Amino acid sequence: MKIRDVGGTYPMLDSTRMCDFLTNAMNLKWKNGTEHELQVMDLLDQMGIVYVYQPNGSQAFPDFEIPSRWGTIKLECKSSQGAAPMYNSGRPHADGLYIFTSKNSLPKVKGIEDTTIFFGDDVLTLEKREIYDRMLLEMKDVLLRYQSKPEWQDDRGFDFYLREMYTQSGGAEYTNYFTHKDRKQCEQNVFNFFK
Repeated sequence: MKIRDVGGTYPMLDSTRMCDFLTNAMNLKWKNGTEHELQVMDLLDQMGIVYVYQPNGSQAFPDFEIPSRWGTIKLECKSSQGAAPMYNSGRPHADGLYIFTSKNSLPKVKGIEDTTIFFGDDVLTLEKREIYDRMLLEMKDVLLRYQSKPEWQDDRGFDFYLREMYTQSGGAEYTNYFTHKDRKQCEQNVFNFFK
């Protein structure tokens, strides 16, 4: 019986090939949005790494699912003209592996492109996630209390909904993924995981 007969992939993604992929990914030149995803896809193809592209649709996490001996790797591509990715109404997924490329990784020096890798739980801690989750539950409870009031209803159908919006602030010391004090540690954590 072959590994592919029981739902496995062949050749199995090993540490060496995964680390080579990550090293090559960190050397990718800046591309915007879908072009960044496509260059990552080309790299996966060149290295013979099996993946599923946009398994949950074009606007949903992750961009790639990669079956491996470490479980399914959820790979997300981020691209920005600045030094921090945009998460908008999502937040970095704790179980996500990110490849982030920037056109201007050093905003005071235009045109310095760079690429980095990190796990979502390295940039947004479990403790901070739990605080966000508690806050969201409290906010939803407040909204439900107001929506249950008779005067909430009107003859125009106006309503209200909460939308999560995550941003980063505090200056480059906190928000620049390329000069951040933990950049090298975040990258090393990725390599260490796949050893």
